[in-house]
Amino acid sequence: MHPARAAAEDESGPSAVFWPQTGRAAAMPRLLDLDERGELTAAHVRLVAQALGKSERTVWRWLAAALQDQRFARVEASRFTITAEIRRLLALWGGNASRVHAELMQRAAEDPDAPAVPSLSTLHRAIRRDLTRGERAGLKSGEAARRAHDVFGQRPPTHRNAVWEGDHKHVPVEVNVEGELATPWVTWFIDCATKAITGVAVTAHAPSRDAVLASLRIAITRSEPFGPWAGCPVRSGWIGARSSCARRSPRRWARSPSP
Repeated sequence: MHPARAAAEDESGPSAVFWPQTGRAAAMPRLLDLDERGELTAAHVRLVAQALGKSERTVWRWLAAALQDQRFARVEASRFTITAEIRRLLALWGGNASRVHAELMQRAAEDPDAPAVPSLSTLHRAIRRDLTRGERAGLKSGEAARRAHDVFGQRPPTHRNAVWEGDHKHVPVEVNVEGELATPWVTWFIDCATKAITGVAVTAHAPSRDAVLASLRIAITRSEPFGPWAGCPVRSGWIGARSSCARRSPRRWARSPSP
């Protein structure tokens, strides 16, 4: 065996039979019980090490921690995470982590009770870990940059009216509908090649067949005030084909699959 490989196996042990995290939590109480009865041997530790894919030295270290403070699992160190306030500051400063860090430092200097300020490198790591690539692009360059990372409407280049997709959106605003507050729903069709909205309908109730037919009528009507994006698509489908959207569509549209 290669010396480097032998050294690695001596440190990390053979292939694990059980996950180390769950195996450690299950094995430590049993080893402690054996130790209390004076029956613990190196063979017991070796068996646990082989089952968990760890070295015997590691298992002895786990056992020492369990004897000292009854700790049967690894203690995860607390880490800095992006909070709603940090998101607000990132939006305010256009995604500039250095400016956000400077403002946090200024707040800490002015307010002794302010939360501890992480280092700039820690802030950068938290941004990369907690924010998606699209969110980071949007904070820096705007909504268009964020949308460039969305999977919505991402299809091979094609021509107008080759494929449409339909969807419903519950708008989180309240409007006055005949004296009563309601949160409207928007039903629309989008042309995947151009990202143009070909038809849209807004209803004060949950979307049903009437909303689908209304938006579809606008989408296929080419006369004024509709068009010129209107027409008849080669294929069509719904975002999330298993949702109730397809069941509300006319039969030939619901059966028309998206590529």
